[in-house]
Amino acid sequence: MKTGNKEVVVDGYNLIHKLYPSPSQASLEFLRQETEKKLLRFQQETDSQITIVYDGKGSPRECAYGAPLHIVFTPSSKSADLWIIDYVKSLNTRVKMVTIISSDDEIRRYAAAFGAKCIKSEAFALQLNEIEAAVTIRSNSTRSLRMSIKEKKFNGKLLSDREVTRWMKLFSWEKS
Repeated sequence: MKTGNKEVVVDGYNLIHKLYPSPSQASLEFLRQETEKKLLRFQQETDSQITIVYDGKGSPRECAYGAPLHIVFTPSSKSADLWIIDYVKSLNTRVKMVTIISSDDEIRRYAAAFGAKCIKSEAFALQLNEIEAAVTIRSNSTRSLRMSIKEKKFNGKLLSDREVTRWMKLFSWEKS
């Protein structure tokens, strides 16, 4: 799945609330980490640069998983919404290479007016979940294929002495 755009800017808490509408007892930090894992999978599938913007007093940090997600915690005097709007305004002609992920109408109106592509967080959450399911299916298929090849190749048993002797003769080795 290619986005067609090189950079994706995500309204962090907005997306978290769409991915986890009933977060039960999960901590906000845990939900951020889970969301970042999903974004990393998306990044691997689409080859896009991702910036996730959170409201708050957090300090800028690298993604917990060592990948190139750009994580922004806004200063307490500036909301993530305002940060995203200001960022879009600053891009000039490069704005057409950006996709904004937010369900906030004001952000989407500003971004669209400046020429950015916009996707609602709920639609993007579905994309993230589809990618996660596809990756899981691929991983399970690969694991099944490996097991199948192993079973066919070795039939799940060790080679008999007779088979070892035949193979050694075939390759001109002597059995010791």
